[in-house]
Amino acid sequence: MRYYYIVGIWSFCFVLPIMMGCMHEEKKSSKDSFEMLYQQMEQASVESPEQVFQMVDSALPSLKDSMMYYRLLFLKVRGYFLSFKLDSASYLLDKVTAFCDRTEKNKDVYQLYALIYNARGNLYVRTSQIDSASFCFQRAFEYASRGGKRESLPDICLNLADVFVKQGRYDLGSFWYNRSLSISDSLNMPDEQRFPAYYGLAQVNMELRDFALCDYYYDLASHYYDKMHPFEKHIYLNNRGNSYYYRQDYETALGYFRRSLEVVNQYPDMTFERNLTMINLGEIFLMLDCTDSASYYLQECRGFFDSIHHATALYCIDTQLMELALKQGNVALARERLKHAVKYDNVEPNMIHVRNRYLQRYFEKVGDYERAYHYLKENHHI
Repeated sequence: MRYYYIVGIWSFCFVLPIMMGCMHEEKKSSKDSFEMLYQQMEQASVESPEQVFQMVDSALPSLKDSMMYYRLLFLKVRGYFLSFKLDSASYLLDKVTAFCDRTEKNKDVYQLYALIYNARGNLYVRTSQIDSASFCFQRAFEYASRGGKRESLPDICLNLADVFVKQGRYDLGSFWYNRSLSISDSLNMPDEQRFPAYYGLAQVNMELRDFALCDYYYDLASHYYDKMHPFEKHIYLNNRGNSYYYRQDYETALGYFRRSLEVVNQYPDMTFERNLTMINLGEIFLMLDCTDSASYYLQECRGFFDSIHHATALYCIDTQLMELALKQGNVALARERLKHAVKYDNVEPNMIHVRNRYLQRYFEKVGDYERAYHYLKENHHI
């Protein structure tokens, strides 16, 4: 999920009693007070989900308007997602969806549907169900357009772009990143809100190995690093590190991954981001022949991705563990890990490319040059 604008938790604590008092006044005043509270809680949920949970739970019993009630309940969905409590997020999301399904359709309902489908798309991304995520983000875009709330469209465009890039459909990824920028232009949004599109376009050009254009967009995004939320800093640092990995500049890549780990270690809820960074650290230490460090990071993160059945991450870890055995001179262990490495559908092309390179190396090591050549050709095709 992509959220913007952070405010301190203290800046809105005083709003709750004011809003509750206003609930007894005229409807317009009540709605205005609710919107004030909602926007501030929405902004704060990025860094203080647990405190926002308490605020939501305090406010819900006093709300008479069903739409207000379920919009506020949706903030808990967001908080659970950011805290990586995906089962709780999915449970509440079902309750909000059921409300929309039974409610007469109007712009408010369409806007809530847009939030629902955007959230479901993000849940699918976290569990590596990319096709389902793509479907949900497209529905979110449709509902946001029908609901008349165009301010949410740039973020939905970014999510759509992300999933197309994960599928290796870089033309569509580029299209939706640029569409996010064009909608932002039409809304006169300040440039400081557009940096996710910049580092998204950097990612597309990294995939196409156009590193000059990749750096151009990363440099644009870097101007707003201090304004990024922690999870956005992670995306920027992690992906920029990957761009140096593909240039085989492993020392520079290591610096970015270490910075990413420093960021996520400050936030206990960033479990997914922390483990993702450890995969990349494991890979870089493999490239630098630091096998002890590589083994440490890969073993540290394996259990987490097993627990959430994240196909792409597990594919990557299996690949690295096989290469680790080769680096340690243990061909028998590499053979065993290859034997038990699970194959997954819909893995990102870059991950397939990396595994093919290691498989080529393995079959060269055991003298099976025909199969080694097969993987060399496969990578040439990719």
